[in-house]
Amino acid sequence: MTIEVALAGEIDVSTVAEVKEKLTGAIEANPGATVHVDLTKVEFLDSTALGVLVGALRRARTSGGEIVLAGARPNVAKVFQITGLDKVFEIQS
Repeated sequence: MTIEVALAGEIDVSTVAEVKEKLTGAIEANPGATVHVDLTKVEFLDSTALGVLVGALRRARTSGGEIVLAGARPNVAKVFQITGLDKVFEIQS
């Protein structure tokens, strides 16, 4: 089963709580599912956003699921490359 979660705008310390709530809700409501996170409308993300995504990945994998990131703009994709998280997450174009 695949669950879609679309994110948008700037994901930083002021907005990350909402993102965490969305991801946690999707994972807990659908244990074992793949959560497909659409990043096409994300303009910026910071380290707090990365922390929430890594936490969500751990939570998903604990329940037998997965997190797949898709549609990252070049500047967002670069953050994953610089931090090495492009080797941790499945990232689709």
